[in-house]
Amino acid sequence: MSIITLTTDFGWSDYFVGAIKGVICQISPEAKIVDITHDIPTHDILAGALVLKEAWRSFPPNTIHIGVVDPGVGTNRRIILAQYSNQLFVVPDNGLITMIHHIAMPSQVNLVSNRSLFCQPISPTFHGRDIIAPVAANLSKGVSPDEVGPRIDILKLLEVPYPQRGDGTLRGQIIHIDRFGNLMTNITTDDLLSLGEAMNTLSVRFKDGLIGSVRDTFGNVQPNQPLAYMGSAGFLEIAINQSRADTILQGRLNDAVEVLCPGR
Repeated sequence: MSIITLTTDFGWSDYFVGAIKGVICQISPEAKIVDITHDIPTHDILAGALVLKEAWRSFPPNTIHIGVVDPGVGTNRRIILAQYSNQLFVVPDNGLITMIHHIAMPSQVNLVSNRSLFCQPISPTFHGRDIIAPVAANLSKGVSPDEVGPRIDILKLLEVPYPQRGDGTLRGQIIHIDRFGNLMTNITTDDLLSLGEAMNTLSVRFKDGLIGSVRDTFGNVQPNQPLAYMGSAGFLEIAINQSRADTILQGRLNDAVEVLCPGR
């Protein structure tokens, strides 16, 4: 029995998620469907890429991942089937695979072009239902990647901003805000270690205010107090214990965050 995961920005108020599941059930009724999330911020490809990166490592080999965050649906953007570490991803070729591609190399990428695997007629605004879902379902029944379409070498990747090093400082930015209002930066554990200082001696500054040292978890500060910590995704995050950093600190995407070495 194959596992098919779903990650989209469709939400739950419309029929979109149900329609995708219905297509899968018609073609591959034995498949196990797992919802990762349907609450990706609308059209936020980077947020979808971050979710896929963190979710895929929890699944066994041969899992098939559907990702639909697709503001270019119906245009000449491609749909691809990419294989990373014995798992398959059926996604628009719009950068949704970027964060996985940064940590693993694909063993194979195919252009999704075999129309005999698609639902008919194809809606120009719902490729998730009419192309991506039936392709994933057919893969779960044993269709090989090379039956989906020809192999390709070039993928579209997002230009993910990297932190900038200064004299005893590291400057990053907010790249994601989760449902708790926590502010995820683009600063990784390796970035902090590259400063050559103990993690708990570093100071984090945001919007001209000092957040403090890098903590282990929320309970290291009092309720309603800010903290910086390494999130489970491996990025430095800023939070308010038991409240929302995006509201209280007025954090927004692309806001600057600084990490300071002792004495800075």
